[in-house]
Amino acid sequence: MPWGDEALSSTQAIRRLFAEGAVHHGRLVLLIRRQVDEGPRRVLFVASRKTGHAVRRNRAKRLMRAAYQRVAPCLAERPVHLAWVARSACAAMKMEDVRRDMEGLLTRAGLWSPAQPAPAGERSPAEGA
Repeated sequence: MPWGDEALSSTQAIRRLFAEGAVHHGRLVLLIRRQVDEGPRRVLFVASRKTGHAVRRNRAKRLMRAAYQRVAPCLAERPVHLAWVARSACAAMKMEDVRRDMEGLLTRAGLWSPAQPAPAGERSPAEGA
């Protein structure tokens, strides 16, 4: 993936993530995380048929990927597997809404801290408007 994380593609790893992972519920997305012993951070983006037809599912996954790309540099460097699952409202929102929801979920999961530097392209409150 362009931001440095690897895609989670192993069927066995995906099954373990969904069976053993901790679930964090957001308004637009769900975060399922599972700590692993070693290896890079791996990410999976999922949109079920409940999200809508193929165009809506693809849009939801694109939005989640774009939002994750913005928050990925601020994540703690830990070996973890993450699954982002789109909820039905995700495809109708803007990328910034999805990013804010992801930040909140990552904060609750203990993987992201607002004290870390702002993602590229955004101004910190100290810089002003």
